[in-house]
Amino acid sequence: MIELRKHPRQDRSRAKVHGILAAAADLCSGRGLDALTTNAVAARAGVSIGSLYQYFPGKQALLAALIRAERANLLEAVERIVSSDAASDLTKLVDELIEATVEHYLARPSLSRTLNLARTQLPPDPEASEFSARITVLIAARLDELNIARPETTAQDILAILRGMIDAASEAHEADRGALTDRTRRAVMGYLQAYRQAAA
Repeated sequence: MIELRKHPRQDRSRAKVHGILAAAADLCSGRGLDALTTNAVAARAGVSIGSLYQYFPGKQALLAALIRAERANLLEAVERIVSSDAASDLTKLVDELIEATVEHYLARPSLSRTLNLARTQLPPDPEASEFSARITVLIAARLDELNIARPETTAQDILAILRGMIDAASEAHEADRGALTDRTRRAVMGYLQAYRQAAA
């Protein structure tokens, strides 16, 4: 796991780190991994290279921090959904999860594609497994309350459908979120219907 060289403790330091990561995200969104250098990020963020190195020892640390932030944003969205009134109805729960996932990955599709590529080039990250497990547990708990058989397996399958379809759409540079949301919803609901029939 690639960590920050030091963690910001004051508001000013946190703002500086936030600005550095925003600059890194902008560069990744615009020109991909090749554009992401520590010098380019420092210049875009308006900080000295020394200030950047206080927190990030290099390009890999910047990428790891961006990936970590993306995961945190998606986890926060899922936590909000499963604790909302919508989670009391299976169809509404699925709709909310799909909309949040599509929004997450297609809000900045070029950044999502770049970070997906970066994951293959970074050292193994145990946080990735922890993240997947946490989201699975959250969704499975709600499915269990909705009397869905084998909720953990079902949650894993739903997440696999979402990731597969949305990643494919992102790689194909698909921009029609409505169409993607509709196709993904049909896939998930079709799976759930077939799963229920098989269980019965």
